[in-house]
Amino acid sequence: MTQKWEDSQPKNGKLFVTSNDSKKNDFPNREISPQTQEKKQGNNLILGLLLGVIGTFIIMKVIETKTSTTANNVSTPQTQIPATSSSQTITTVKVQITQIANKVETTGTVSAFELIPVMSSASNLQIKEVLVDEGDIVAQGDILLRLDDTILKAELAQAQAGVSQSQARLAELKAGTRKEELARAKENVTFAQAEVNQAQSDLQLAVTRLERNKQLEAEGAIPRDRLDEFINNKLSQESNLIQARARLAEAKQRLQELEAGEREEVITQAEANLREAKARVKLIQARLAETIITAPTGGKIAERNAKVGDVTSSFNSQKLFTIIEDKRLELQLKVPENQLKDIKTGQVVNIYSSANDNIQLKGKVRDINPIIDSESRQGVVNVDLPPDTNLQPGMFVQATIITSIKPSLTVPMAAVLPQVDGKGLVYTLQTDNTVKSQPVTLGEIIGNDRVEILSGLEVGDTIALQGVNYLQDGSQVKVVTN
Repeated sequence: MTQKWEDSQPKNGKLFVTSNDSKKNDFPNREISPQTQEKKQGNNLILGLLLGVIGTFIIMKVIETKTSTTANNVSTPQTQIPATSSSQTITTVKVQITQIANKVETTGTVSAFELIPVMSSASNLQIKEVLVDEGDIVAQGDILLRLDDTILKAELAQAQAGVSQSQARLAELKAGTRKEELARAKENVTFAQAEVNQAQSDLQLAVTRLERNKQLEAEGAIPRDRLDEFINNKLSQESNLIQARARLAEAKQRLQELEAGEREEVITQAEANLREAKARVKLIQARLAETIITAPTGGKIAERNAKVGDVTSSFNSQKLFTIIEDKRLELQLKVPENQLKDIKTGQVVNIYSSANDNIQLKGKVRDINPIIDSESRQGVVNVDLPPDTNLQPGMFVQATIITSIKPSLTVPMAAVLPQVDGKGLVYTLQTDNTVKSQPVTLGEIIGNDRVEILSGLEVGDTIALQGVNYLQDGSQVKVVTN
């Protein structure tokens, strides 16, 4: 709102101020006292002086600009001006093409490619000797431990004796009856018959005595206890006769077998007995072999649970050792799902550990797990590791996967002045030993000292390097060798 101060005569000793903008002046005319009038006039004087100074400064700058423009218009054509003592000293560098590797940086855990458990199939045998420890390298078939085999060796000797006995019996049956054996069988029959005859005589005598004593007991000549003795004697003689007749029948049967020769089924049974004895020997030999625990495959002992004095058990899957097959390890990397598309089988993986400077090696991507974790949104990339490394299962390491390589323009970071808009500014060297500011679009940082240039420069351009912080557009420079 523009206001106008009026110099009319005071009305009733007071001045009034009115507004020329009647549309915006919504308030009534205000009265101003003489004291206020004097104060306002003083302020107006100061304001006028200040506006005069500013106006004079602006006029001088306009005249200076016009004079400079006129001087430039009438100057001679530009030529290369030799550097003077007032020139700024700089070093330069040419814009070049650098192969930039696109990479995925992540972490993972080292694990065994395949862990082979070593268990004992022998039960209730004590561990006598342990020959390896964790970290040892073993070949397939190497002895890892021995079990106590004392009892099994005794059982083997007994079983082998049984085989010899069965072999002799079978040979005897196949050879037929010998005369001496036949004569012995006849003698056995004669002897058994004599026993039967004697038993019959003894029984007859016992019966006669019993009958006579029954009469005496009835007449009261002997007590009842005495009669019971004769009754028991008769029963005993009857039992003796039965046993004697059984032995006679057995002797006669044996004599008949010898006279007729051995039956075929008897020889067959003897052959079966021999096979059973031999099978028992083989079984014990197999159990003896189980007392020596060997490595099922070559590799590295990752875990040892066996201790001297422990008793083995095959029922609870007792694990004595764990072997990393062929010392083969793998690295399982956790990769965000949006980066999995850039990873391919066979890509090189640079592996290192922030906790151990000695761990620096390369691996190769073997495969990518097709399952994505629903919570972390990460997939697992399996990496083959070379043998004979300092890695151990369970280690946590860092890894970088080179996914692609592209050629790009790069310059040293020291040559670029960062701008507030995220871009950069460089100074290009001109033919007249001056520099010209050039805005550039920045890309990736390469290593620790170079930056990618997406636009603003071309291959071969020369830009200022050292001393760039003191340059301005058009500065005269002196180039020295770095």
